[in-house]
Parts: sequence; structure tokens; C-alpha cells
Amino acid sequence: MIDKYLMAYVPYIAGILSALVAYLSFRESRRKTKHDEALDLLDRVNKDNDRLREENEELKKKNLQLTRELEELRYAK
Repeated sequence: MIDKYLMAYVPYIAGILSALVAYLSFRESRRKTKHDEALDLLDRVNKDNDRLREENEELKKKNLQLTRELEELRYAK
């Protein structure tokens, strides 16, 4: 008799379990996507920072060179 009731409700139980697994998978997928997007953003920021550091170093060198040239012109007078 229990088998009869159990067999009657198995499709519903399977459906509920399938929906639960699908929901948990979807939630994990969204979490992973947000994590991946955050890592991509971090990579872009790091790349921009590296580029700006290089530009800053170049500008410092150019500034130093121009300062030296200015000092040479001042003493040349």
C-alpha cells in the first residue's frame, strides 16, 4: 500500500528536486558570472594602472630633461 502511494508521488518529488537543482545551478552560475566580471574589471584596472605608470615615468624623464635644458639656458646667458 505504501508502494502505491510512493509510486503516485514520485513524479512530483522528482519535479520538485529537479526544480531545486536547477535553481541552485542558476544561482551558482550567476555568482560565477559576477565573479568573472569582477576579475575582468580588475584586470582592466591593473592594465590601465600599468599604462599610466609607464606614462608617468616617461613624463618624469621628459620633465627632468627639460629642467636640465632650462638650467643650461639660464647659465648660458
